[in-house]
Amino acid sequence: MRRQRSARIKTGHYHTLPQAAGNLYQAVRKQLGLTRNAMATLLGLQDEQLRYRERFKRMYHPCEVAALQQASGMTWDEFGKLLNDIA
Repeated sequence: MRRQRSARIKTGHYHTLPQAAGNLYQAVRKQLGLTRNAMATLLGLQDEQLRYRERFKRMYHPCEVAALQQASGMTWDEFGKLLNDIA
């Protein structure tokens, strides 16, 4: 039987939650060693759209998370570690 780890969900209004240590788009781009332009092309975005996502985005839609995991080439376990590191 698998042992469950305890997890704690941070609660409160969005503006009162602590800032994340990183940004998922930027973390994946850095992991891949890509320029912003190359990452935007990989994801089918314009440079400005990726710049916005890297600078201001803090909440992600599940389809974004899935697309970033697929683009990264990481396993879900590796990707989960990356998510944990920037949370």
